[in-house]
Amino acid sequence: MSGSARPTGRPARGGRSGRAGRGDRGDRGDRPDRERRSGGAGARPAGAAAGSPGRTQRSARPRAPGPVRRRRGLWIGLAAGLLLVAAVVYVTVWSPLLDVRDVQVVGAAPDESEAVRAAASVAPGTSLLWLDGDDVADRVRTLPRTASVDVARDWPGTLVVTVAEREPVLAAAAPGGGVVLVDRIGFGYRTMPERPAGVPALTLPPGVLPSPDEPGTRAAADVIVAVPASLRADVTEVRADGPFDVGFVLTGGREVRWGADADNDRKAAVLTALLTRPGSVYDVSTPDLAVVR
Repeated sequence: MSGSARPTGRPARGGRSGRAGRGDRGDRGDRPDRERRSGGAGARPAGAAAGSPGRTQRSARPRAPGPVRRRRGLWIGLAAGLLLVAAVVYVTVWSPLLDVRDVQVVGAAPDESEAVRAAASVAPGTSLLWLDGDDVADRVRTLPRTASVDVARDWPGTLVVTVAEREPVLAAAAPGGGVVLVDRIGFGYRTMPERPAGVPALTLPPGVLPSPDEPGTRAAADVIVAVPASLRADVTEVRADGPFDVGFVLTGGREVRWGADADNDRKAAVLTALLTRPGSVYDVSTPDLAVVR
């Protein structure tokens, strides 16, 4: 009886298995939770999107808002503009880059070039940019031999002064000896020891000096300019007792009576035709009634 009796406190097989099964299931069910809490290899960081790799992503660097970028570009452009203005001011005001280093004279005779440079009177260190060309031209124009002046800039440092010298059409006797060259407007601009070849002598009343304001001088200059160049080479002397009494002498002693300083082109054409006839005096003072003697 004692051998067949089982201890009452021994657990049954089924109960023991049930408790063991419950324990195993609890262990298996708790393990994923522990791995998730401990951040195991398969764990996904908090806040990560589903399906993303299990590593922390770096956030992009924040960019400056649009208005800030625009203001920054504005300041950069303003600074560059100020630097450019400062460079221009330096070059044009303080830099010697644009200073006049040479005064070039064009059109003047070799013996007149230095006189033109001296009259231009450009001080050392004068800026070519700020130089007043009109003032330079006015100073050069005071030279008696100068008829016209043009002043130009040849960058970066050359001033070009182009002059046209007066051309003589007559030569009048000078008070102190020699002759005074007279241009086409009657201006006596240069004294020379003797009359140049091809320039007719001007004979005025005693005591009268050549001048643009003197009527006889101006009439004589107008007449000689009106005479064709081919004929002018044969004129040796022009006589002017006044604006209404002009005449000249040709080679071979032939005399031309011109009369008043008027209708000069018509008289020149008639004289050219009359000179084909032999004679010693050719009177064209009245062109429609020209006479050859």
